[in-house]
Amino acid sequence: MNQLREVMIKYRNIGYDWQFSDKQKELLKQYYNANKILVDCLNSDCYVSLEVRQQIEETLLLPIAEIKQRQQQS
Repeated sequence: MNQLREVMIKYRNIGYDWQFSDKQKELLKQYYNANKILVDCLNSDCYVSLEVRQQIEETLLLPIAEIKQRQQQS
């Protein structure tokens, strides 16, 4: 179990014992819900242009800082 945790931390930056405040938990919940809406929309019959769909798929679940960095590079 410890080896798995060490590998997850080393290669995926996960496995930490996160201690979130109530405010952080609420923000994570909002982030999750927003992403769920995007996925539901992409999986439904609503029309989204190929360019917009690709942009959503490429940035889905990325940290905000990385999304902003990609936008500045464009």
